[in-house]
Formats: sequence, C-alpha cells, structure tokens
Amino acid sequence: MKLIVLACLAAVALARPQEFFSEPEADSLRDRDRYAEITSFENQQTQDGGNINSFTATNGLERQEEIRLQEVRVINEDGQEEYRLVPFYTGSFKFPNPDGTFTERKYYTDETGIHFEGADLPVAPQPF
Repeated sequence: MKLIVLACLAAVALARPQEFFSEPEADSLRDRDRYAEITSFENQQTQDGGNINSFTATNGLERQEEIRLQEVRVINEDGQEEYRLVPFYTGSFKFPNPDGTFTERKYYTDETGIHFEGADLPVAPQPF
C-alpha cells in the first residue's frame, strides 16, 4: 500500500508543469502570441452566398480565404441521386517560426478533400 501511495506521489510530481526549465526565448514567443493584436480584418459576402475574408496580426500571422458554393452530385441515404450546395475553400496562411523565418501554406478543397501546398512540405510521387 505504501508503495502505491509513493508511486502516485511520484507520478503527480513528475506530471507537474516544469516551468523552471522554460527557456527565455520560448517565453518571449509565448508573450508575442499572447499579446498579439489584429491589425486588419476583412469579411465580404459574395453574390453567390460565398465569403471572402482575411486578417493580419502583430505577431506575423496572416490568413486569406475564399469560400465558394458549388453544386455537387451526391447519392443520398435512399440511394437516390441529388445535388447539394457544398462549400469549397481556397486560401493561404502564414506564421512565424522561432528562428524568425516565416512558413506559408496554401490550401484548397475539392471533391477529393483538402490539399495543402508549401515549400517545405513533401511532394507525393506521381502514380505510374
């Protein structure tokens, strides 16, 4: 019984956040993100029911996105073919890395799912 209590106390002590091992660099990055302010924000509805929006922040974050509604043919639960309006997304976002560089991602959705593009992302080999 004493061994179980001792093991539980050790587990609690080890699971505690290790704040005293925090690096000053990591603290400054957390503060940069914690106190970030939105410097620009745009949100526009389009005639077809879609949306265009973007924002930038003081910590280097940026995002732009366009949402288009398209009719897609689907098979419903009764096995019948029908058309539904589905949102398709296109956009990009940029975020700062700890070394001061920025990473940018572009993305889009289609009938096959979501697709990401970026200079540092691996590219799948072409099928035979």
